Amino acid sequence: MSLRRVAVCVSVLSVCMLLAGSAIAGSLPAIVAGPDNAVPACVQPARLMQFVEERNSARHPAPAVDPRFADIASTYQRLGSCVARAPEKCVAVRWDYAFFQMLIETNYLTFLRPNGVPASVVPQDNNFAGVGAAISGKPGERFKDVTTGVLAHLQHVLMYSTTRVPEPVANRTRQVQHDVQEVMRRLKRPVTFSDLARQWTGSDKNGYATTMQRIADKYESRFCGPQNVANR
Repeated sequence: MSLRRVAVCVSVLSVCMLLAGSAIAGSLPAIVAGPDNAVPACVQPARLMQFVEERNSARHPAPAVDPRFADIASTYQRLGSCVARAPEKCVAVRWDYAFFQMLIETNYLTFLRPNGVPASVVPQDNNFAGVGAAISGKPGERFKDVTTGVLAHLQHVLMYSTTRVPEPVANRTRQVQHDVQEVMRRLKRPVTFSDLARQWTGSDKNGYATTMQRIADKYESRFCGPQNVANR
């Protein structure tokens, strides 16, 4: 089964809800993970980092990546399985798509713009989603280490699902949580990464969701094919 099919393979009821709002939801999976919306087994931290390395190595000149990020995929996996605690349960997100979003925001962990010029958010900020960077005149928030930065990103993603994040790491999450969730509740269905993309960009006219799916598809074609069937 393809990564995309696995990503949106939910219960019959959820499928009906998503199809009913397909014009809004698009093809990306729901943000909240669970038995019917799980990260595919072929998505593994070591493979994700190999995917990043292969992509950067193909560029000329090959950009440098801060060695502190060498195991960041494992951090996304570990923290993504329990981003926030609702009463007596963990709330997990599709951390694989959060990781793919991070690759967009950091240009594959290089923190360079497409023309090779350094972005306003720098590696030392440990800000993997440009949280707060959209505010005019501000470069974005800075987090003390990689783990805190990943948690801040995952909490910000979870916030879009309408799951309340009790104590957000990022100031921006704390500031916009109420307003964002008020908008998302109007969908009256599981919130997807396509919904997040539209809210994140204002309209997604630049194809943010499409870019996220394209990265997922490239990963799938490289690591989720028949040659990896034993590990899926």
